[in-house]
Amino acid sequence: MRTDTPLDGWRFDMTTLTLRPWSDLVPLHPDVEEGKLTEAVFAIDLGAIASGDPNTPIVNRDPDAFFRATYLTTDLARLLSEVLAALSGQSGLDRVLKLRTPFGGGKSHTLASLLHAARKRSALNLIPEAAGFPDPGPVATAVFDGEKFDALQGKRVSPEVTVRTMWGWIAWQIDPENAFPLVADHDRDRVAPGGDVIRSMLTEGASGRPVLILLDEVLKYMERASAVPVLESTLQRQAKDFFQNLTVEVAGSAKAALAYSLTWSSRESLGNVALLEEIDKLAARVDQQREPVSGDEILPILQRRLLARAPDPQTAAEVAEAFQDKIASLWRAQAEGLAERRHVDEDANLLRERLKAAYPFHPALIDLMQERWTAVEAFQRTRGALRFLASCLHALKKNGGAQALLGPGDIPIKDAEVRLKLLKELGAQNDYDPVIVADIVGPNARARRIDDRLAACRIMCI
Repeated sequence: MRTDTPLDGWRFDMTTLTLRPWSDLVPLHPDVEEGKLTEAVFAIDLGAIASGDPNTPIVNRDPDAFFRATYLTTDLARLLSEVLAALSGQSGLDRVLKLRTPFGGGKSHTLASLLHAARKRSALNLIPEAAGFPDPGPVATAVFDGEKFDALQGKRVSPEVTVRTMWGWIAWQIDPENAFPLVADHDRDRVAPGGDVIRSMLTEGASGRPVLILLDEVLKYMERASAVPVLESTLQRQAKDFFQNLTVEVAGSAKAALAYSLTWSSRESLGNVALLEEIDKLAARVDQQREPVSGDEILPILQRRLLARAPDPQTAAEVAEAFQDKIASLWRAQAEGLAERRHVDEDANLLRERLKAAYPFHPALIDLMQERWTAVEAFQRTRGALRFLASCLHALKKNGGAQALLGPGDIPIKDAEVRLKLLKELGAQNDYDPVIVADIVGPNARARRIDDRLAACRIMCI
């Protein structure tokens, strides 16, 4: 599609197009409208969800609320369907799945989706497309959050028992009475169990139930485990041995599945790129990599999470057609020859469909975040977009100034909260906030003085 267009920040005169601002037509999610969306709502804490921590936002903790706020992307739908089928005993499926996407690319949300679906399969029926997914019945679930589990002290699970290792904590969650005793000695001595023991843990230990194991932030745990000695070895080496054996046994099982997340960049890997690559290779023979969110699928995710309900299709179509007509006329004015005018018509039709799908957001704004902001390592693709756009929607609805669409040129950068979110998501708040105030939005901003001088020159010329 063409890029030499006014899309990157160009705004229409709404009086000419007679289009109403989106703020009059689109109901926002109550939390967005009231400005109550906290960082915790978008930052999914898998360990807290698994333990039922009451401090976790209900939209993340409760399966029904979670799936009501979830847009089922193509890959997420396929992932859920395949995992539930694998847990149901269907053969020929990938049972070990690696989620490795850029920072904020949907890994935690995918793991939470798998957990809620396994624990309460009926909650998926709230999404019509998922109503026909397999139902494996009661599932034993085990979640290992490497950010939370302490490599040195372990986790106290009862007044008498402290689980000390990754394998001990997984077994305890599968069944403290049947699965944990199988690895209790290994847990006490911090020596990884072999494949036969792990196979027993997944079968007899679960009393015949399907087993779903979810591993998050594995790298962080492995990094800390390197400092814990185990005889002539280290806990890290034992954990890596267990991880590899676990993936092999799950891959060959009849009713088990494993999904684990890995970081993407050297910054996220705490500088230990060698360890990241080693962990990545441990399961390379049996795992399959998945990307939960791709392409324009970010658009319905934003709409589902930030709006009270889906935009009215007729309103979206009217706005899209008005924008298409304006932009296409500018393109045609520059087109030379029949072939180029034909391309203009094709590009204009594609633009109309994107505008309609993205409403009330301008696709140019989404493209900006996906294509440019993602080059900044600090930016979290899905989570960062949600946080930033929530602040923009709230500010424009509260203070006015909304246009027919929310595009790059409509960001209310004068609003201190919006500016803070923008710079924080890009990891630049300490460097550029004074520049923005001095040059763009401040009461004596240089850009404003330049505009005033140019306006005065035009008047004098007339």
